[in-house]
Amino acid sequence: MMMRLQSEPNGRPQPIRRGATGPFQERLMDTKARVVTAVLANQSCYVQGEDAPLRYRLLTDTALRLAELNQLAGYFDLSDLAYQYDLTTWVQNTIRLLAIQLNLPLPTAVWWATHAENDPIANLVQFIGEDVLPKVSQPVLLSFDEADQLRQAPLATDFWRLLDALQAKQQQPTGEQLTIVLWGKVAWKALAEDGRFPADALKQIIL
Repeated sequence: MMMRLQSEPNGRPQPIRRGATGPFQERLMDTKARVVTAVLANQSCYVQGEDAPLRYRLLTDTALRLAELNQLAGYFDLSDLAYQYDLTTWVQNTIRLLAIQLNLPLPTAVWWATHAENDPIANLVQFIGEDVLPKVSQPVLLSFDEADQLRQAPLATDFWRLLDALQAKQQQPTGEQLTIVLWGKVAWKALAEDGRFPADALKQIIL
C-alpha cells in the first residue's frame, strides 16, 4: 500500500499520521523496540525504511520513547547535504543545532576564532568530545536522517570522515555514552557497495 506523501511548508515530507498507521502498527512497534534496544545498548545502527512518511513516524515515535528513557539526542537531516558545498558552514550549523537541542551553551566568538583554521570535521568532533559529552550525565544519541544523500552529496566524503572520527571517539572511555543512528531509504547493500559505509560498526534494522 502506498502512503500519500504530505508536505510541510518547507517542502519536506511529514510523518504519516498516527491514525493512519493501523496496517503498519505491529511493524512500527517491533522496529521501534529494536531501535530503542540498540540505542540503550550503545549499539550504533542503520535503519532502512523505504516508505519515507512511515520512516519519519518511526523516527518520531522512537525519539519520544528515548526521551522518556532519559536519552539525550541531536537530530539532523542530511538532505541539506544535497545542496551544501561549504563544509565549514555545514559544521557550524551542526554544532549550533546540537548545542541548542541538548540545551548546552553555544560556542563563543573566541571559540570560533580559535578554531577557524582547523579542519571543520576535527572541530565538530572536538566540540562533541569536550563541550558535549563531559557536560552531560546521560547517554547521547546522534541521529542522521536521509542517509541516501551520502551516495552523491558534495560533502559525502567529509561526512564519512566525521563518522569514522566519531566511531574512534566511541572506543575511548570518554565516548562510551555516544551512539549513532543513520536513517534512510536505500538498502544496506547499496550503501555498503560505496566502500565507505561502516558496515562492521552499524547494526542493520529494517522497517
